[in-house]
Amino acid sequence: MLQRHDWVETAEEAGSGVARPEVLVADDFQDERARGAVIGTLAVKGGVRRGRDIERQIAIDHGALRFQPLVRPGWGRQGISYGPFQREAGLVLLVSITNGHNTSQGSPLPDDLARRVYRWLRGPGIDPWPGRLVSLIHAPRKRLTLRRFWWWTLSTSRTYRGSNIDENLAVGWFPSEAPINPVEEGCGFVVHAAEGENGELWARVGKQCLSAFRRLKNVHVYYVVALREQGAVYYAAADQKAHGLAAFPMMRPIAIDPFNKDEKLFAGVHQSALGQIGFRVDTRVQAVQVGRIPEFSTLFGTAHAADALVEGWPGQIAAIGGRWHFSQDAGDNLSVVDPGRPSGLIHGLLAIGAISDVCGLVCRFRDNDNFWVLKLSTLGWALVRKQSGKEITIATGTEHALRKYSIHSVQILDWNGQVSCFLDGVRLFESSVNADSVENATGVGIWKSFDSEPRWHNFEAHPCEVPIPLMAPLEAPWNQLGASLSYADGFAGIAGELDRRTSELGDGQWVRTLGTGVIDVDGLGSARVRASVDRPNPGRTFYSLPWDLPGFADLEVTIEPPGERRGQDQRSRAGLLFWQDSDNYVCVTTWLDDVHQGASISVFIKRLGFEELYDAVWTNVADKVVWGKRFCMRVAFDGNRFAILIDDELVMQRSLTDIYPDDAALQILRVGLAVNWEWGDDTGSVFTSFKARR
Repeated sequence: MLQRHDWVETAEEAGSGVARPEVLVADDFQDERARGAVIGTLAVKGGVRRGRDIERQIAIDHGALRFQPLVRPGWGRQGISYGPFQREAGLVLLVSITNGHNTSQGSPLPDDLARRVYRWLRGPGIDPWPGRLVSLIHAPRKRLTLRRFWWWTLSTSRTYRGSNIDENLAVGWFPSEAPINPVEEGCGFVVHAAEGENGELWARVGKQCLSAFRRLKNVHVYYVVALREQGAVYYAAADQKAHGLAAFPMMRPIAIDPFNKDEKLFAGVHQSALGQIGFRVDTRVQAVQVGRIPEFSTLFGTAHAADALVEGWPGQIAAIGGRWHFSQDAGDNLSVVDPGRPSGLIHGLLAIGAISDVCGLVCRFRDNDNFWVLKLSTLGWALVRKQSGKEITIATGTEHALRKYSIHSVQILDWNGQVSCFLDGVRLFESSVNADSVENATGVGIWKSFDSEPRWHNFEAHPCEVPIPLMAPLEAPWNQLGASLSYADGFAGIAGELDRRTSELGDGQWVRTLGTGVIDVDGLGSARVRASVDRPNPGRTFYSLPWDLPGFADLEVTIEPPGERRGQDQRSRAGLLFWQDSDNYVCVTTWLDDVHQGASISVFIKRLGFEELYDAVWTNVADKVVWGKRFCMRVAFDGNRFAILIDDELVMQRSLTDIYPDDAALQILRVGLAVNWEWGDDTGSVFTSFKARR
């Protein structure tokens, strides 16, 4: 039986009359539905599943909604929605989802159809193509292959219709059940393909999409959008801490939209594109919840410091967070309130009356000589750090500025030692500024010069993390890691080929399980792929140890990619192996190559004797994998679900049933090291410190 997280009323709440959430929709997709048979059916609780399924590719299986790739990408063609609802403060949408690829795009294929079909026939080069055809004939997924060919046929440079699509997923509140362009309407999250940095998380603010952060990995995410009387607040989380995201059961405030006035809204999840350059993987929606949440119905929701009208009077009591502290120094004045802990999201509405107005938002305030301030005027902006009384300009620009007689939204995001600033949803500088975290610098507030009279309204600061508002039970996140070490090998001792070596811990004998490549042990703590730029590794090569727990393995290895920098034609394809037999296995490997900015972690899957090359899934990891720098790869796998971590950061989660819903779980009978072919071969990666846990 699945573990589930429930909303539990405490004794104090029961006795104090605290209102519980009112659940309007709770859909966890426990009813199996065939492709094309979802729209129009009843949710588990809360009405009808509305939306669009133009190509009849939405299904339900294994307790989750399934979006399958469109052959004609575009908005308004695939999505599910609930409602309509009338806007009210405290109306909250929660969506639990694993997007197919956060870097999904709709665009013409980079190669011609004949070359692509040839590559598909050849596969990774392990099985002769006549044998692959025989395996395909007996494989159960021929329908998907025919649809893939049709997709490719419609995606050549001559047949592709429409413009290129870089925004692939939208989650939130929209004025129609099938929005034609959620990038320009509603209150929602939008995922933008960010190439080597994988995904970029956007949130609708006014007429813009605020770019909260890049490097959104392909992990399971919880998106929460809480409506206000006007606008909305956005939150996001992952199963465990990942880049830009808090760890369940907490969530991170992402952005505030103070502008949207749509009264009639649909809660929805919509997909425009899935997959990239001809690869495919399905999106899975595990749950959709809509409810009235009392703590979100107040003016400032989860803020720990806030005030509706900031006058800057000495001793004034803020609506939330205590007393305002007023100070004057060198022609400036500061109004600061201290919530007692760091703020992750600071927002204020700014009304400008005169062209001379100069003002800003303050964060990380310790005292008058130590704080950060985002200064704004009609001439531009500057992010300034005051340290020991000395002002240091961190970033500045003139391309975005205040407008006379206008109301502006000003936001600062401050997470994990990085600061980002926004004016009316527009990011003021491209990348986040690295900043040392100062635990006792927790004051926030406003700044203005004495010769200006701007008026701040609805100032609010939110903690870096707040609890997720559960309206109904959710399946518990799968965060299983091994606790007991079965094998460990630091590759010290006798030098020679890895084959037939005994592991240092566990007394397992390494065996070359697949391929003709060679891994050599130097006896000093390294196992190196016998390869070079001139003589790369000859295709896929596996070395493995026997494994007696078929339902779970947690593998870890340190890898050093060959070379020192880009431009040397050095390539890394090294990683880990989970093996059942020659017809069924999974390998998780790096892809580092001169031909693309950044790097990726790829999962190649062979099931039932046939490997569908273009079902490989991956996540781009930017500079987490670079030439000549060691990194740690860890993969936990239970035969269906897997989680991949690089240097302890979660970078990808999937289930094999996301890809092949009818297949039984893989039986893990051997584990070990993998050297893959992935559009090129390894040129000499080095393994150190292999560990296998149960």
